[in-house]
Amino acid sequence: MLEQGALSGLKVVELTDRVSGQVAGSFCARLLGDAGADVVKVEPPEGDAYRRNGPYPAGVPDPDHSGLFLYLNSNKRGVRLDIESPEGRAAFSDLVSTADFLVLGQNSSEVERLGLRREKLAVADSGLIVTTITPFGLAGPNSVYLGDDLIAISAGGMAFATPGIPDRVGNLALEPPLRSNTHMAGYLAGVQGAMASLAALLSRTIQGTGCEIDLSMQEAVAAVMPFELAHASYHEAKPRKPEIFGVMPNAYLPCKDGYVVVMAVMEAHWRNLMDLADNPDWAELEVFSSGVERARNWDALEPLLLEWTMSHSGAEIAKLAQERGIPCFPAYTVGQMVDSSHVTERGFMVDMQGPGGEEFKLPGYPVRLERTPWQLFRPAPKLGEHTSEVLAEWLGYSAVQLSAVGVWAR
Repeated sequence: MLEQGALSGLKVVELTDRVSGQVAGSFCARLLGDAGADVVKVEPPEGDAYRRNGPYPAGVPDPDHSGLFLYLNSNKRGVRLDIESPEGRAAFSDLVSTADFLVLGQNSSEVERLGLRREKLAVADSGLIVTTITPFGLAGPNSVYLGDDLIAISAGGMAFATPGIPDRVGNLALEPPLRSNTHMAGYLAGVQGAMASLAALLSRTIQGTGCEIDLSMQEAVAAVMPFELAHASYHEAKPRKPEIFGVMPNAYLPCKDGYVVVMAVMEAHWRNLMDLADNPDWAELEVFSSGVERARNWDALEPLLLEWTMSHSGAEIAKLAQERGIPCFPAYTVGQMVDSSHVTERGFMVDMQGPGGEEFKLPGYPVRLERTPWQLFRPAPKLGEHTSEVLAEWLGYSAVQLSAVGVWAR
């Protein structure tokens, strides 16, 4: 195994809060750790809240075996500090003063209360990069509002932008908002935060000073919806039907063993798809003569397409379509994705070990760097596992100083 990553030699301190931005801040810091940075996660005496949020092996709660915590916090060291106490706050400030990055997943009022704006911290370290991820940003009328993933998804407009849902209430304008099955806003903001942190690092090498990064989870969500935002700007918002995509077919279609995604959006795609379906007579109807017309008349077209898709498996349809240049793929369950030969051959799913040595699989790093590829430097820490180690290594704390801080070292 390599011992160096692209960011080896750089130091990161992470402080996150369950109520506002914990997944975002934790994922941002984890991405930096995946690239080789020495990331120190600072936890309160009771531990990170996601230690108490499963899934757990066999469903038995254990703060050192939460699957979500283990994923978000691999490639980090763990320090346990009560930053509300004078001694703990002093130790935290000392850690920050030696770091290259401070990653915060907090509410803006908490950032202010703790004095974690860069204008105050830079007195001790002008090169410090402070990446602050909050629900609504550090400024603006809603900046003090609390909230995490579901609120960010809702505030960003995504909850009402998901298309293709069934007409549940008889009025498309009254369809309910939908939530993401995962911490979508947190992961989007985490990726944006890591990217911005690296941009700030490059700027520091040129200009010699760090900076403060103000990242709003609401805006991170809205930033990945340019089609919907442009449509809302140009026209009245459209109902959440499949025709939101503009041209069809571009949808999930039921098939023999589940669902398949068919993306026949170009006329050449459509002609080739009709060849696969033995060129039925209805394919020549005027109402299906273009992608726009097919979208407008999707309710009539979909059942006709199902006559063909329901006679084949998703894999069969994908193979036939791809051979004819039509973008197409089965709609995988999580289990199907994990077990697929392609994902297995690329080595994306990584065998990991929890603090107790238990083995499990989690996603690896989707980016392949040629000279410094992703590697698992260390599993997620037990609570307070590295407190004494980090304070001694980073700050040179003696045994007497460690005792004065009141660390909960293991």
